[in-house]
Amino acid sequence: MDDILDKLKILNYHRDFCKPMNLKPLHRFYFTVPATNPNEQFYYFTSLFTWLVNLNGESFEAPGQFDDPNASVANIAAKLKEMDITVDLSLNKIKQGHGEGVLTVLQALADRAIQQSGFVFQQPIHKTDEYAEEADVDAEAEVTAETVEEDLAAQDDEEEMFLQPVQRTDKADLTSPQAQIDVQPPKPKIDPAEWKLEVERVTPMLRVQIANDNKDWRIHVESMKHHHSTITSSISETQSQLNKLHADIEKTLEKISSREKYINTQFESQTEEYRVLQDQLSELKQKYGVASSNVTELTNELSRISEELDSVKSQMDDIGSGMTDSKPLVAIKQGVAKLKAEIKQMDLRVGVIQHTLLHAKLKIKGPIGLAAEPPNMMQMFALAI
Repeated sequence: MDDILDKLKILNYHRDFCKPMNLKPLHRFYFTVPATNPNEQFYYFTSLFTWLVNLNGESFEAPGQFDDPNASVANIAAKLKEMDITVDLSLNKIKQGHGEGVLTVLQALADRAIQQSGFVFQQPIHKTDEYAEEADVDAEAEVTAETVEEDLAAQDDEEEMFLQPVQRTDKADLTSPQAQIDVQPPKPKIDPAEWKLEVERVTPMLRVQIANDNKDWRIHVESMKHHHSTITSSISETQSQLNKLHADIEKTLEKISSREKYINTQFESQTEEYRVLQDQLSELKQKYGVASSNVTELTNELSRISEELDSVKSQMDDIGSGMTDSKPLVAIKQGVAKLKAEIKQMDLRVGVIQHTLLHAKLKIKGPIGLAAEPPNMMQMFALAI
């Protein structure tokens, strides 16, 4: 974000974008974190995007503040594709109005706009400082008022010593030209211009640091005197204002009480009617509560009966489906047909056995007229088998 801000300042976005759009300048964290008003943040991004696109020589219609964000993001993506700017990000990240997607898009557009403007970044040129460094100031040195006064007195003594006229020991005539020449002070040998430059150079180094000791009782006394004088000067004015305010409040309270009494007397009948209606409303609320409880009970009873009816209907449906189902009848018919086939088979086998028995009987009897012992039933059955 810092890099984007530097590039926007190079493009003069304060003059060409913020003032015409009546928008505040960006700070270094605007598009990195979500703002309290996301709609305003997204509108700022779309407006800045439109301005950068126009700087690149392209045309783009600025979306409105209350337009659909999805349509605005789709138009932005189409414009980036048209300008051959590849952004490997999803549209949802741009729709947020902050974050990596927004910063990537603004960075790409700002770089291209700077290239279009012909601006070239150059190496910084550091100028050498020809002035001497400031003298080290001993911060721990204790400078009090007494030491300052002593230093000033010593300086005054030195100045008086240099300014005193030269006293001659001889008793020569001071009115003579030679005496006047001797009395004149010596001329300095230093150039005034050089002296002035030296004074300008040394003046910033002459710093006197006097630390204020908050524990000193003199400071507390001075502050007490200052506060006391301030309170004394302002208490009379404050007292008069408070008295005036008190009188105004009393008058207002009296007016309010008189108006309240007047309203009570004028609307006494409406008040009584309101109380009666309030009592009726409370009774109706009670009746409504009782009716609501009855309705709830009846609703529960209806739901129970409905469940029983559903169960009875399901049983009737099962019985009806069982009565109209032809599968058991078909199974019975198939069983009867199978039994008939088995009966026929048994009849056939019985016939074969009877025929075999008859044939066996005839064999046992032998020629006609010969009596033989008739075989028993077990033998006949064995022969038939």
